[in-house]
Amino acid sequence: MNKTILHTKHILLGLASILSLASCDTDMGSTEVAFQPYVLSLGITSSGTTTYYVVTAEDLADSTQTIDALGKGIEQSGYRDYQQAGQTLFSIGGLGVTSATGIQRDDEGFIQEKGNFVFTTTPIGFCQVDDNTMAAMELPTSTNKGGHLTFYSVDIQTLSLDNKITTTTVAPMDDHEWPYVTGMEYAGDKLYVSYEPMNPNTFTSDYADTSFVAVYSYPDCQFVKLMKDTRFGNIGSWNAFNGFQKDEQGDLYAMSNTSMANGFSQSPKHCGFLKIKAGDTEFDPDYTFDYQALTGQKVAHWLYLGNGKVFAEVTTRLDASAWSDADLKCCIIDLVNKTSIDVEGIPVHNGNGGRRYTCFYENGMVYTAIPTTSGVYIYQTDVASATATKGAKVSANFVAGIFKLN
Repeated sequence: MNKTILHTKHILLGLASILSLASCDTDMGSTEVAFQPYVLSLGITSSGTTTYYVVTAEDLADSTQTIDALGKGIEQSGYRDYQQAGQTLFSIGGLGVTSATGIQRDDEGFIQEKGNFVFTTTPIGFCQVDDNTMAAMELPTSTNKGGHLTFYSVDIQTLSLDNKITTTTVAPMDDHEWPYVTGMEYAGDKLYVSYEPMNPNTFTSDYADTSFVAVYSYPDCQFVKLMKDTRFGNIGSWNAFNGFQKDEQGDLYAMSNTSMANGFSQSPKHCGFLKIKAGDTEFDPDYTFDYQALTGQKVAHWLYLGNGKVFAEVTTRLDASAWSDADLKCCIIDLVNKTSIDVEGIPVHNGNGGRRYTCFYENGMVYTAIPTTSGVYIYQTDVASATATKGAKVSANFVAGIFKLN
């Protein structure tokens, strides 16, 4: 289940006119202004079908501007996730789309689709290893689809699949129920994969009381160890890809929310954070941060800012309905000092409708897309003061990604 489907009903923008007027072309040079720095993916839904338009913008904070896909943008079908590595923006297909496309800026300053590589199934894990390489992982959708993982190495510049490993078994991730991956990161010389054991028929999470992280060597992608910890529950939540954030030392912070609003059928443990030092195969025994004990809330989405701080959307109602991703507020969380500050100026809102967190950080400012009753807006938050102002309006049902390409 995808929260894109669940939350479109909450965002009333009347976009039929946009769909009828938009004439989008993969040749951005004919319709766009060159070297506009920001790149956004706009999700526009009509008659139950969502189409994505990748567009550029000059200024996210200008409240007099509207960002739209009218007569411009790279049109992409199927449900999409977006992830940046260097100066390449990867558009990753989902729900039946098994291809990934690289988007780069050409010599004339326009963004173009520069490559299209096809996986056997939709890659469920995708993370940056170094300046040149991404790691991708495929997982069969169920036990009868095969018992092996497939790992790839992807060249960030040439957009080629350089290495393919098919010998690694899904086991022991499937010891309880089928694993639904919630995050993948490279740290030290290993790949860390967080997951939620979930019944593929009922979507119940009967093993939510334990943190599970599978560790693989890299680049040979062989199973090393299954890490478990009972201080908190499952790491991350299904289809949000929010299990990990990496700090400046290359260590990983792992977030557990076991929130009903983010797809769990039960919430047996508090929301909190654990830590994995780069290359280790045990959770750091000396670090734990019980966020729910501090605030009475659960983290839904988060972005690492630096110096131990993250920008997060947190669920304000622990009784929020299942899969709702509703009643969120924004906070700045200090993972080192174990504090949380509410951001002033952003209204309580529902999830924006994408899967990965739509949030971008630069020069002390966070830019995030917030759905409101009057439309979707980019809010600019000054991290130092934890205050936000409303910026550009976005003519879309939701924003699937905000990035910057030089």
